[in-house]
Amino acid sequence: MDTIRIWRSSYSPFGERKRVEDDRESETFIAEQVYTDEELSGIAGAGFNAIWVHGLLHQVVNSPVFPELGTNCDLHLNALRKLIDRATKHGLKIFLYMQPPRALPTDNPFWDKHPEAGGHIEERLPADDSSGLIDYRCFCTSQPIVKKYLRNASEILARELPDLGGIIMITASEYSSHCIARCGTTLGAMGEIIEVETTCPHCAKRDPAEIISEIITLMRDGIRAASDTMEILAWNWSWTFYYEKPCREIIERLPKDVILMLGFERGGKQDYCGQKDVIVNEYSISYAGPSEQCREALAAAKECGLRTATKLQFGTTHELGNVVSLPLLGNIFRKADFMRRNDMVGFMGCWNFGNMLSANTAAFNYFLSKEAPADEGDALKAFALDYMPGCKADECIKAWYTFADAMLNYPFGIPYLYGGPTNYSLAYIPHSKALNDISAGRAWLNDKRGDDLSGCLGDFSLDEVIAGFEKLSVMWAEGVAQLEDALSGSSSENAVPELANAKVCGAAFHSTMNTFKFYKLRLDWLEEKIEEYKSIARNEIAVLEEIKPVVASDKRFGYHSEAHAYMFNEEMIETKIKTLKSQVSN
Repeated sequence: MDTIRIWRSSYSPFGERKRVEDDRESETFIAEQVYTDEELSGIAGAGFNAIWVHGLLHQVVNSPVFPELGTNCDLHLNALRKLIDRATKHGLKIFLYMQPPRALPTDNPFWDKHPEAGGHIEERLPADDSSGLIDYRCFCTSQPIVKKYLRNASEILARELPDLGGIIMITASEYSSHCIARCGTTLGAMGEIIEVETTCPHCAKRDPAEIISEIITLMRDGIRAASDTMEILAWNWSWTFYYEKPCREIIERLPKDVILMLGFERGGKQDYCGQKDVIVNEYSISYAGPSEQCREALAAAKECGLRTATKLQFGTTHELGNVVSLPLLGNIFRKADFMRRNDMVGFMGCWNFGNMLSANTAAFNYFLSKEAPADEGDALKAFALDYMPGCKADECIKAWYTFADAMLNYPFGIPYLYGGPTNYSLAYIPHSKALNDISAGRAWLNDKRGDDLSGCLGDFSLDEVIAGFEKLSVMWAEGVAQLEDALSGSSSENAVPELANAKVCGAAFHSTMNTFKFYKLRLDWLEEKIEEYKSIARNEIAVLEEIKPVVASDKRFGYHSEAHAYMFNEEMIETKIKTLKSQVSN
């Protein structure tokens, strides 16, 4: 295989924590139905050669070590074989994204049979946040029987799926897994630092590097017993829970045929929204990267003789997660160019959102190709002319750079990314009265929306956020005008959706500014503020009426692939327009 270019469908289910696990809802069972020939053809045609599918080892494999697990494995294996066969016809490999061994609720009957395999216990909320905390028991990888299971189950996996492209392993994660998966210096849901100690007396005595590298090695050894060709990618996500960057303690212990997959942006620093050296601890298109952390880990991997890949999102990110893309093509070039210059063997280019095809995806794959010029300006110009024939390439480039400059006014930070209203602002209805002090919820899921936005501000003041979005909106509008002029002479089928997407991004940012203006006004609501409220409402109505037909033109706008729900669409925007008009007329 050439450069490993991994993508996924916007409509395939990832699988979330639930109180009662139903493996017929898991992606390994359902993906075969989602990935039609049309879907696979689109992904392959966009330049990708692999797809990742979320898999749970204890569902996909039945091992004699723990025969109670994987009782429906034939369903999953048969579905995966069908998917692998169909994908192969389109030149695509299937990779299983895994976190072995995934923890089970403490009331799972498995633990009655195998108490010796259990370790650390922790409480987690289910994905829908509706049924209270779930107690999870982790698998203790200090126990010989768990090690035997990982080695045996991975060998069975490779034997049962000989044409599988490989696996992608995460070993420190949001999900409960082994006894230190979520321990150490961790980050909370809103970016707060939390120190967590394992409750397992066995793993507490061990070096984290020993535990992490052991899991990767056991999975590797099992796969290698059955296959010399399957690729094994080990993702370094949150190894900084345990060590200072670049986490050499773990890297030095990895098997030499494992590919180390590096987080591209995490740990970077950039000026945002008037503040200096803001830490980038999430995927970002507004930050070109790579971070110093990525560079140092890359150097350590090269010293250890390891091949490297990278994990990034170049479609869109939590910065605005339910548009087709964030069109910052200059930053896209810099990410791809670093990969190419450093001989990285592949990438995983999206998470379970940010995975719609656009100029961003076409550009990233083009910039990695031998045909792409090495110079940034030349590469951007060549891509613009190829992707949107008849365009004014220099004006396209100007627009892309204007968008990038505009995004430097975004209040980047974990609290805002996870709690800010930008994803749903176009449908978010304010009221001319005091706040209800109910949280507006998580930005990436379709939560019930209260009107308390205080939790998303993080280190930014409310005035800084409003000023930031004012500047962002003005600059973004300039970029839209430049792009509209650039594409005015192009009859390319790609030109229309690219311009529409840029307009929707701009409307979302402008609406976000108004949302915070409404919020500020309502912090200490007085009836004499009503005329100021109506003035903001009129501005918002104008934005909504202009963008509504654009949103209606493409069903992708407003759809969040992680939530599997629309956070705004034509109908929701119309409802907001009617509500605001009623408020203004009273």
